[in-house]
Amino acid sequence: MLGLGLAALALRVGISFLPETLPRVESIRLDWHVVLFAMGTALLTGLLCGLAPALAAARTGVNETLKEGGRMGSAGGAHARLRSALVVAEIAVALVLLIASGLLLRSFEKLREVHLGFRTDHMLTANYNLPQEQYATQAAIDAFNSTLLRRLERLPGIESVGITSYLPASGMVRNSSFVADGYVPPKGTELDIAWPSQVMGDYFGAAGIPLLQGREFTPADDAKAPLVCIVNHMLAEHFWPGQDPIGKRLRWGMPESPTPWITVVGVMGNIKQTAVEVPIQYEIYQPYSQYMASIGTLVPPGLLNAQRGSIVLRTVLPPDSMIESLRATVRSIDPQLPLTAVHSMDEALSRTEAPHWFNAVLISSFAAAAVLLALMGIYSVIAFSVAMRTQEIAIRMALGSQRADIVRLVLISGSKLTVTGVLIGLAGAASASSLLRSFLFQVSPFDPRVLALAAIAVFALALLASALPARRAAAVDPIEALRGE
Repeated sequence: MLGLGLAALALRVGISFLPETLPRVESIRLDWHVVLFAMGTALLTGLLCGLAPALAAARTGVNETLKEGGRMGSAGGAHARLRSALVVAEIAVALVLLIASGLLLRSFEKLREVHLGFRTDHMLTANYNLPQEQYATQAAIDAFNSTLLRRLERLPGIESVGITSYLPASGMVRNSSFVADGYVPPKGTELDIAWPSQVMGDYFGAAGIPLLQGREFTPADDAKAPLVCIVNHMLAEHFWPGQDPIGKRLRWGMPESPTPWITVVGVMGNIKQTAVEVPIQYEIYQPYSQYMASIGTLVPPGLLNAQRGSIVLRTVLPPDSMIESLRATVRSIDPQLPLTAVHSMDEALSRTEAPHWFNAVLISSFAAAAVLLALMGIYSVIAFSVAMRTQEIAIRMALGSQRADIVRLVLISGSKLTVTGVLIGLAGAASASSLLRSFLFQVSPFDPRVLALAAIAVFALALLASALPARRAAAVDPIEALRGE
């Protein structure tokens, strides 16, 4: 019953660490079928573990056992080797899990150090999706968006307001092929693709994306004006190296697509648009009002532009204090329109990082449990060995061995098991490197610092576990021990 209570407590604590993106996370509960299976497995394991030594004892030969040792002598060699092998296996598994835990934690640390290219402080975000029944025409959609921007700009505590098709570092994947004027791709290369972003208002100011060259969009860049775009620095450097990208042209689609040319009017800094761990890619920003015209005949029938969007607010006050003002403003325009994912950009990033943190915590928990079991195993084996060798230790001390020599003897015995387990564990970690690599970010599965620290930690803890039996062995009174024999 105590185990069930601890399991229920662990479940309640563990759910708080689960990422919200985990499928059906809200339905996780203590399932009695799983509980009964776990209890049955535990009972079966105990039965098998007790059955093995019982069968071994039944097959024990009296003469062989008497030859191997006396009443307090060493146990049979086969039994001793089995105990040592189990401890070595425990140490090896613990080291593999500890290395995996260290690599994941270091990977998470690297993830937090990534420069995103935009400012996350004082940034409030929210998503909306206009229902087609109420917003069936482009004029209705444009009226809502313009009114929303205008009213949000008037709110006290707001520095700048913008709307974008997708928030940066949102985990979304969206690519479109394009053609850059004057660029001749090498033979055999694939199509050039970029992340297409449609923006309105002062999106770049609200998101804190720096302008490197040229200008930002203005209200004059409407549906009737010449088509313009802003590209990121990575795209400009690749397609027009050593040239001024302002005034260059590009267009959407394949080389043979009959799409109109778009003039580059600005260059923005590179940002992590897809996700923190995904490399920076080409980005092309356009005004929402010009998107339909820029894809020309590629527009699907019945497509409405800017029907959904992500609001970005740059606030003077803490972002959370502006949430109710944002909701009230939207309700003043459309009382039935819900906002989703309303939170600060820092919170949004923490949610995208949650799966990485969850993996690190999960593996670290298993590693801690495995290390604890390994320490208990090595302590038990060394303590049992010391108890069985009491007569030997007493004879050594009677012949002149010092207590420090006895301590050293016991510690060396524990060290041999630990070194063997560590070597096997390092080999196991190397074998699992291909699996670990897929979970790591900017960290090698053979990171020497993690491997060394994990091995040293396991070795030091194993020596600590051997220290208590060693002290007990050194405290043996040889006269009393030999008299007992």
